[in-house]
Amino acid sequence: MNQYNEIQSGGVQVPLHRRIAESLSNLVSSGKLKPGDKLPSERQIARQFEASRATVRTALSHLEQSGLINRRERRSAIVSIRRDVTPFLRIACSHPYLMKLFNRMGDLHILPPRCRLQQVDLVQPDAIAQLVAQPATGADVLICNLENINFFRREASHSYPVNAQALGDPQLIAILDSLCREKNRYFAVPLGITPPLIYYNRDLVNEAQVEIPAADWHWDHLADIARRLTHEGQYGFQFRPTFTHLAALMISRGGQLYQEDGRIAVRNDSFEVTLRFIYDLVHVHKVTPILAKADQINLFAEGRCGLALDGAAMFPAYRDKIGDALGVTVLPGSEANGIFSCAFVAVVLAEQEDPRPAEELIHALLTANSQRLQYQVSGALPVRKDLLNDETLQSLNLPADISMLCLQELARSRPANLPADPRHRQAVDKLFLELWLGLDSIDALARRFREL
Repeated sequence: MNQYNEIQSGGVQVPLHRRIAESLSNLVSSGKLKPGDKLPSERQIARQFEASRATVRTALSHLEQSGLINRRERRSAIVSIRRDVTPFLRIACSHPYLMKLFNRMGDLHILPPRCRLQQVDLVQPDAIAQLVAQPATGADVLICNLENINFFRREASHSYPVNAQALGDPQLIAILDSLCREKNRYFAVPLGITPPLIYYNRDLVNEAQVEIPAADWHWDHLADIARRLTHEGQYGFQFRPTFTHLAALMISRGGQLYQEDGRIAVRNDSFEVTLRFIYDLVHVHKVTPILAKADQINLFAEGRCGLALDGAAMFPAYRDKIGDALGVTVLPGSEANGIFSCAFVAVVLAEQEDPRPAEELIHALLTANSQRLQYQVSGALPVRKDLLNDETLQSLNLPADISMLCLQELARSRPANLPADPRHRQAVDKLFLELWLGLDSIDALARRFREL
């Protein structure tokens, strides 16, 4: 065959090079070939369509002129990532609840047009490294936990610093602003905050004649409360084990889990003391580990759990289970607590010829309606200062006492050091889980933490 070979299509003769161009174009429009993906080689295309190389080059030339692909000398063509012709903006999310949030925003037409979502499991080894190493084939914007921004800052050549002016003066909270901003530009843009709280069952607490202080209490006090509430068939305190809790404990004791360079701060005096406190909390005071959030809430519903550490987003679930018996207070040592692990941010991953669609997306996520929807869907409090007030939080159906606690937590917060690499957090999570489950001795675990 040659480029003048023609086929019948609806009674109209179509040149072969047009058939090839239309077939490749359909692969792009259907999403089978995404922006940044490589096309098959000229030789492969020619073999598939039984065409000459000259015919294939003519077809590719048409696609290049239309802006659909970029051709490179001696290399396979790639689907164009130019924003003026790309049919969608790819958003990668790291959590199912964020996917739910963005799907809801899409239903309400809050997101800019032509946005496409994909979920990324950042727990998988090297997931972020793969995203930034291949920006053209990953995603344009990643919505992830704040703890990951040090990695993007270190790999700045693979992320596009969003111009602060493009954010429309969102009045970001000062702590988050300082962690994400660099030289009047952002490597990550804060989008929401979810302060952790202590939930407790008033009936069980009153029965045990235990007083839950509203402020100025500490983790040793919490251990004593857990001990007094724990007996046969009754769990005094529950929370899902993550590095967040270890970090909160260390901060409350005047230390840091991470140094300024993002490495584990094992030389701090509070480090081993904190590990031993957690070990005693679990294995001396018999706080049983809970690995599923649903189990934790069900224990509340059955009247078998006295206290639980959880996010503000879970308030409706606890209230539905135990009603007026639900009490809420701040974390122990909250005057020194940080919010670094309780926020999510947007990172523009790839430098683009025209970054406006990504900046328009971020601007849309900081509008008043989007900020309110973020709480309603995902429990994330607004990051804009003008929306963080008691009146606004009550308009989100958040009770006044919880609104006040959240505002107090934000006012008391201070920046905390972040891990330099997501693998640090994964390693801490793994060892903390072993500590929680008693899979190794405290001395051995302390040594292994130091070796991270």
